[in-house]
Amino acid sequence: MKNKTSKILISIFIIFVFSIALLYVFLPKNDYSQTEKRYLTQFPELTFQTVKDGSFEQGFEKFLADQTPFRSFFVSVNSYFELIKGNNGSAGVYLGKNGWLIEKPFDRENSFYKNLKRVNDFSKASDIPVFLMIVPTKGSIYGEYLPVNSLDYSDKEYLNSIASKAPDLTNINVFPLFEKEKNKELLYYKTDHHWTSEGAYIAYKTICNSLNISPAPESVYNKEKVNGFRGTSYSTSCYTLTKPDTMTIMRNKITNGKAQVIIEDGKNPLKYDNMFFEDALETEDKYVVFLNGNHGIERIKTGKTGGKLIIIKDSFAHCLAPFLAENFSEIVMIDLRYYKKPVSEFIKNETASQILFLYGIDTFAKSNDIILK
Repeated sequence: MKNKTSKILISIFIIFVFSIALLYVFLPKNDYSQTEKRYLTQFPELTFQTVKDGSFEQGFEKFLADQTPFRSFFVSVNSYFELIKGNNGSAGVYLGKNGWLIEKPFDRENSFYKNLKRVNDFSKASDIPVFLMIVPTKGSIYGEYLPVNSLDYSDKEYLNSIASKAPDLTNINVFPLFEKEKNKELLYYKTDHHWTSEGAYIAYKTICNSLNISPAPESVYNKEKVNGFRGTSYSTSCYTLTKPDTMTIMRNKITNGKAQVIIEDGKNPLKYDNMFFEDALETEDKYVVFLNGNHGIERIKTGKTGGKLIIIKDSFAHCLAPFLAENFSEIVMIDLRYYKKPVSEFIKNETASQILFLYGIDTFAKSNDIILK
């Protein structure tokens, strides 16, 4: 009986392995993981040189890992297995209370102040007024939802230090207002690291106050609710049992987001007539509805009176820019992760009235791309 059981188990194992091998061969290979929001490794080039230098073997291992049949399911199972083992945050994201997925903090000190000095030096040499807003993490604002024994967040200390560490620019610190308003509105998505449109609107009013301009009142916007949004915190952690967020899209009741949007990444600029890209709402990556996601240079011409604002930014700017479009005739957004030419030379050719650096604190601290000369 024992021998028969062993044979059955061995047979099941062989069938399983053989089935997985067949699936590897016959299932279509995915280029992009909507769940993880990243491109997947494809079959590596097979040549004498790639075999000799070991790059084929390394690429093949990554290919097998990325193209595993039912990969999302297995990644999710592993995430919950690590959670059961007591490793909450093993993928860099805590599973918090009430469905909050919150990025773990990390040691930012050296890189944060290195980049802060670069921005301050840029401001010191600039003839155009320079403003800086660093967006705190949701873990520092909604700490009551963190799991037990989570690491401490030091966002408040970093943001409070900017005024003394970078005296040659105007710091816009949204942290105190976020602490005050956090229970009135949901300022961050539970499944994404970005702020919500409500959070971005509060930041917009704070920026307007620093720039000495009048913000558009909240009453001028329609609020459209979109269900089923799962963001980067979800895709990183693969806690697939987490409930999705409801996204709010705030659009001016009169213009409905109409503006000329020019994406200048390639030789031939792409032109659109709206700041909101509706097709994205039918995909898993719904945040792309705001200005079509990440681009090196993106220009918004509003047709309104006002100066030109340059925003040097990460993706926190995407749902903020439509608010700022109420106050400027033109907004030029520069993402240094994708624009690799000297930004100082680019700005010389723009007649800007203000320059705003806008970054989430984690991106600001991690970035090696904030090269401004």
